[in-house]
Amino acid sequence: MSVLITDAALGVTLSPPEGVLTPLPCALACPYMPCGGRDCFFICCRQSRDCLCYSAKTRQPTLRMPAPPELAALCPSPCGRYLYQLSTEADTVHTLHLNAGELCYAAPVGVFPRSMRLHPSGRWLLIAGGAAPEAILLRAPELVRDNVFYTKGPCFAADYWRGGLVLVCAAEGDDIQTVVSTLAPGALRPREVQRLPGQPGGLCVCPDGTTALLSTPDGLMKLDLSSGKLLWNLPEWALSMKIHCQGGWALLSDAPNGQVCLLRHEQPWIRRILLNGTDAQACFCALGGFGV
Repeated sequence: MSVLITDAALGVTLSPPEGVLTPLPCALACPYMPCGGRDCFFICCRQSRDCLCYSAKTRQPTLRMPAPPELAALCPSPCGRYLYQLSTEADTVHTLHLNAGELCYAAPVGVFPRSMRLHPSGRWLLIAGGAAPEAILLRAPELVRDNVFYTKGPCFAADYWRGGLVLVCAAEGDDIQTVVSTLAPGALRPREVQRLPGQPGGLCVCPDGTTALLSTPDGLMKLDLSSGKLLWNLPEWALSMKIHCQGGWALLSDAPNGQVCLLRHEQPWIRRILLNGTDAQACFCALGGFGV
């Protein structure tokens, strides 16, 4: 695996295993929201609201599709047929068919939603309601509501864990706090496992399914979801909004410091800064190997 990076000033670059950044051709004026698929990858444009699909083999664009305003997330389906788009401005999720780039389905979700996770099976989309106190589970690709999980505060992020869910919400009061809860399969109410000062940032459950990476104003933290114990904290990566895990690696971007970082989440002192940018976002992409 390699790392695909977009930055408003630096354009689109690829970081292969040896760590030398390689520019990729991109006609988009303001690229953002990189996303890796099975045989392709995607890059969007903030200005024109376009979404380009590139061949992973040739690294050339093969399809241009529309994109809603202010994308919060992109998810390609495991089968390679569909692309899911979450708009934080339009409060909607879209399903596009990748054969022709046409819109197949659309559904309203939340209020300023900013988090979307596709189940590994490709059968469900989990969307955090944003300013709404809920997480919505949709059947994919039709976007039919399967369930709604109500929370005590605005739900900023959600992910899958041990057959259940992890929900990250903001507790409002004199000071905003980040509340992490787990919901076991069949349970009616989430169980709070940790409460941290400040507003929530990004969330990603690690491949072991028992720990998660979570960002707050105090830093990037690794959390044991069973006990609620914090395993480590990196203050320099506060409020990283995009966190991706692939094997033993974690990829951090969309952070206030403008950097893209690759680190070992079991050994966080093993890390490498891939890019110093201004509006940098990154994803793992099947264009060569990190050995992950």
